[in-house]
Amino acid sequence: MKRAAKVGASLAALVLAASACGGGGEDDQNEETLADIPAIDINEKDRSELKDGGQFVWGLNSYPSQYQANHTQGNEMNATRILNAVMPRAHNYDEKGQPHPDEDYVLSSEASDDGSTVTLELNPDAVWSNGEPITWKDYQAQAETAGGHRDNANKFDVGDTTGYERIGDVEKGEDKFEAILQFDTPFSEWPRLFDILYPAEYMEDPKKFNEGYQEQIPVTAGPFGDAEFDKTSESVTFTRNPDWWGDTAKLETFVFRSYGQDALGKVMANGELDAYDLSYDAAAYDQLKDVEGVRLAEAVENSYRHLTLNGGEDRPTADVKVRNAIVHAIDRDKMAAATLDGIDWPTDPTANRLIISSQTGFQYNGEGYGEFDPEKAGELLDEAGWTRDSEDEVRTKDGEKLQLKWVLPADIQNSADEAEIAKAQLEEIGVGVQVDTVPTNVYFTDYIVPGNYDATTFSYIATNPYAGDSAENFVGPVGEDENGDPKWGNNNNNHSTDEINEGFDELSKIQDDEEYAAKANEIDRLLWEEGMAVPLFQRPGHKAVNNQIANWGAYGLASPDYEDIGYLK
Repeated sequence: MKRAAKVGASLAALVLAASACGGGGEDDQNEETLADIPAIDINEKDRSELKDGGQFVWGLNSYPSQYQANHTQGNEMNATRILNAVMPRAHNYDEKGQPHPDEDYVLSSEASDDGSTVTLELNPDAVWSNGEPITWKDYQAQAETAGGHRDNANKFDVGDTTGYERIGDVEKGEDKFEAILQFDTPFSEWPRLFDILYPAEYMEDPKKFNEGYQEQIPVTAGPFGDAEFDKTSESVTFTRNPDWWGDTAKLETFVFRSYGQDALGKVMANGELDAYDLSYDAAAYDQLKDVEGVRLAEAVENSYRHLTLNGGEDRPTADVKVRNAIVHAIDRDKMAAATLDGIDWPTDPTANRLIISSQTGFQYNGEGYGEFDPEKAGELLDEAGWTRDSEDEVRTKDGEKLQLKWVLPADIQNSADEAEIAKAQLEEIGVGVQVDTVPTNVYFTDYIVPGNYDATTFSYIATNPYAGDSAENFVGPVGEDENGDPKWGNNNNNHSTDEINEGFDELSKIQDDEEYAAKANEIDRLLWEEGMAVPLFQRPGHKAVNNQIANWGAYGLASPDYEDIGYLK
């Protein structure tokens, strides 16, 4: 998914921010460019060079509660990081973003010439932790639920149907270890489907789908398993799976432990963590860069930080002119510099939502919409009917003040800095801003996902290299709830347009690389016009890791292999 560190596979996964410090501007922008950043940096070593055993502690900045990745509350990057240690996936990706069958689960995959049929040859050795084999029925059940095909589809709180909704049927092949996907409409991005596979019983029943993986991972099928959740320490612990049919995991124990973002650097420096996503935490970067035993890895990451404005009904930001005005009123260069100046990363804010700088077709599409232009912002608000009699007043319309509810997670200084910069600049054009700081563990679940906000900043992280992986963040609605109201799934903008929906639909049918990139850029331009997930900068791929650890770090477009992570001999 993709990039909310609820992350974009395409889980665009959602992710929180890191701390920032310092100011900055054009005179002190970093000289390094994105082209200078490597594609991958994981201290890659052969398994024979690693010790057998040991515990690895991975620090996270949130403690997820939903581990059903297809659920609206499950589209979070930290949940994906945890799930990747214990759940199946059909394909993984190399450092160039090319897909390959994950042979622990899928021995081969092939599409017909016309794209109407995809055949998956499943690994007959693959079994769930309950002893049941992984068969075509698991793929059938997931396709039906994730695609919204069931008669009671409105009872399943599915976040994204992209790709799955085109599968008309999943058939048994020569035996139960062959799944044949029949597409009503070809889907060129089919390798990104089944990026996390679940047992059929948890996809067929709405209660098990919605609640079965809530604060637990009851059935697994990976190199690690036997999940233990500790709410007090906010940690999840896995042990090596003795029944694993693939290469035996080098580590004996894999631990994910949550801390406040601003505490992670100190905990790492104290030796209590083996690794974490440092990203753009300037204070931690400065603290850790000279710590003995700590390596700072970096690579171009498939992620960007953005400003999201809630376009849902009855919000002041429902009007596109208001959204465009807000974007023009905020100096994105200043925001990027305030965050990135202290971490040796390019401060260029010209990010693309769908194509990262290392991919073919990358270009900036925000001309006319992304410029810092307070005068134009004021004119747009006037056109939208929000007026003021003097420059020190908040604008009004029909007696109502133009006041934004800007929500940010606690203990993340970067988010607070961004809110303060935006508040000061928006007040200059007569837009009031109320900054609401909420507990990190409910930031997404209680505020962003249900649309209880007007403005916020966070990051989208993709789990695969397809531009179409971002569709879930921008298309919709994806159905109706039991009251007949539209469901927006993983689209936290809570609005879209026919052009955007059709654009992503067309994108997913394109086979030619140049045509695909051109269509992706057309869509990115449409998103600028609508003021949706406005890019602030391409997110730094900085990771802090114990220098005795191999095969973990900044993966770029590549998929991690958790069984190969371990300590050097």
